[in-house]
Amino acid sequence: MKKTSLSSPLAIAATAMMIGTVATSQPLSPPKPAKAQRIEAPVLKIFSANDGDHKFVAYLVSWKGAEVIVSDPLAKSEYKPGDTITFLASRTDSPRYAALSFTLFPGRARGNADSGDGAMPKEEQDRQMRIVSGDLDAAKTETERFYALGRAARNALDAGKIDEAKALSLELEALAAKHKDDWNYGNAVQDSNQVFGRIALSAGDVEEAKRRLLASADSKGSPQMNSFGPNMQLAKELLEKGEKDVVMEYFDRCGDFWEMGTDSLDQWRDSVSRGTTPNFGANLKY
Repeated sequence: MKKTSLSSPLAIAATAMMIGTVATSQPLSPPKPAKAQRIEAPVLKIFSANDGDHKFVAYLVSWKGAEVIVSDPLAKSEYKPGDTITFLASRTDSPRYAALSFTLFPGRARGNADSGDGAMPKEEQDRQMRIVSGDLDAAKTETERFYALGRAARNALDAGKIDEAKALSLELEALAAKHKDDWNYGNAVQDSNQVFGRIALSAGDVEEAKRRLLASADSKGSPQMNSFGPNMQLAKELLEKGEKDVVMEYFDRCGDFWEMGTDSLDQWRDSVSRGTTPNFGANLKY
């Protein structure tokens, strides 16, 4: 599998946002998530492990008098004991559970005098989160706009702004052609095609919607898609129109890059084969 560069902190911010989506998604009865708290604390201990090319990184910190583990979802950080890290404390409340999760926020360590590192300013952290949330006004460069456009197009469509969603998706397609080696390329391919597909389906053009569904999986994926899986909103809408075969083919294509999702894809295939719509959970939001 081709490895994707994750040098941009925005890739980590996008992943952190998706982790928040996982934590605040409950299949049968969606919970009401509280806003995640941004917290700073010094590293007490480091946890790491390797299995071939795969790596795990987490940090022990003190939070409200308790020792908790902060996970690095991309296992890219290299902080040392004594460094101050920034992390998100997310609370999830649902009829089934009430959970806390702690996720490393993109930034640089501060604290060790010999490290020479400075913490990323809070304003910059906020700006990056706005970008991956689809706030085009937060983008300062063409590349940052490329990172914001997918979510912006989906936000516009969800708000019923069809013309705006089309325009943003067209722009996203154009920028994707210029950023084929970027970590966000797979997200861009997915988001633009899914938006166009949903618009086509709402206009009664089922064949175009089916074509767009398959095209949305025509990439090597992305850090987020490879970990959390692809978006299933258009697949769900096509299933509601009785289009089982194309959705099954879509599952197969997604399996090419979503190796971590084998169990989920098998469960969804089983549901479709039995004539029911799978419970896609958080994959309707990614």
